[in-house]
Amino acid sequence: MPMLTGTNLKYTKAHNVRTVLETIRLFGPLSRGDIAQRTELTAQTVSNITRQLIQKDLVLEADRRQEGRGAPATRLVLNPNGAFSIGLDLDKDHLTGILVDFTGNVRQHIGHDLHFPSPEEAIDLMATTAQTLMSREGLLADQIWGVGVGFPGPLGVSEGSYVTNVVNPQAFPGWNNIPVVDILGERLELPIYLENNATAAAVGERWYGRGRHIHTFFYMFFGAGLGGGLIVNGHPFEGNTGNAGELGYFPVNDDTLTDAADDLIDPRPHLGVYFNLPRLFRQLTEQGIPVDHADALAPLFEQQNPFLLDWIDNGATHLAPLILAIEYLIDPEAIFFGGRLPDEILTALLMRLEEKLPAMRIGDKPASPQLCIATAGSDAAALGVATLPFYASLAPTPRRLMKNGDKDTDAPLKPTSRRKR
Repeated sequence: MPMLTGTNLKYTKAHNVRTVLETIRLFGPLSRGDIAQRTELTAQTVSNITRQLIQKDLVLEADRRQEGRGAPATRLVLNPNGAFSIGLDLDKDHLTGILVDFTGNVRQHIGHDLHFPSPEEAIDLMATTAQTLMSREGLLADQIWGVGVGFPGPLGVSEGSYVTNVVNPQAFPGWNNIPVVDILGERLELPIYLENNATAAAVGERWYGRGRHIHTFFYMFFGAGLGGGLIVNGHPFEGNTGNAGELGYFPVNDDTLTDAADDLIDPRPHLGVYFNLPRLFRQLTEQGIPVDHADALAPLFEQQNPFLLDWIDNGATHLAPLILAIEYLIDPEAIFFGGRLPDEILTALLMRLEEKLPAMRIGDKPASPQLCIATAGSDAAALGVATLPFYASLAPTPRRLMKNGDKDTDAPLKPTSRRKR
């Protein structure tokens, strides 16, 4: 049974530092007076904290703005070069690596096409990719706050930072009980953060995208299959096993999926089958339209390819009931659609859903969530995992106030220690 935990002045101070930095990130440029008003901290406290953040190069003094009588007030912004992070998004058919600065700008990008990589191959490529990203940007390891690593969920992560796919152990052959965090951490000598790519994409949308001012939303993530991430009251909600939102394995009654076994480890009908990209690529190839990458779907959509249009309609038909379940169970402000599918196809899917949902709702609802295209495009998962080191070190989450919530109470003045999640 979890214990109720108190706090003390040390943890309160750390939380206040995070709150000030988060306020500048969300609403800057801001004067110190603006910050004090928004946070309800005293002017002296804000002055002390911002001085500390400037000394650590996380915040810069920008322009000046006249605020009533007296001298113009100096406004504060994040320093793009104050911190850097790396994101590595791995799936059975690709590895995407990006390096981002403190404001979320992608400074470097590397992509690799893969085919069911072994742990040795993938981890070696991850380490090499991270080192190349740093080298291209001319950065040393001590300038990197961490490396976020994303895997397709559902994931099980043991106490020893071992990762296994708890639903389809065969989906990544040879990956059971591989200590990804430990191996990469030793290779790179950097903090490593592991997360399923759908939840990571949701965190990235909250941190840098349209979700930065939306407190509760669901993120539909279209990778090689279908996943989901959930943000509740501004923070990721992971559930009991860390897999909240993983709707791709929701069972469906459909006897027509007779070809699923050709592409899926578990052919039992489930929602993700309708959005399984290897299955779609095979079906298109059988019709004389060779496709092996999601980007190739955009020209087909522009040509109004009948099979692709039917695929979108069929997917929307089966996804709509789950959208309603999310509406009624979670009551989010928005549902984002993102991942590797081109925006044109995501937009078409969204439009089909908006046509179907009104007739499916029972009774009057005071409001329904917005259906929105996510911000980061095909690099959503990579940007999401790149956000994890910043989020872990900087976000003013409630658990940071607890004595057992985070041993690193000096954050955000230095990166946090390596951990599994």
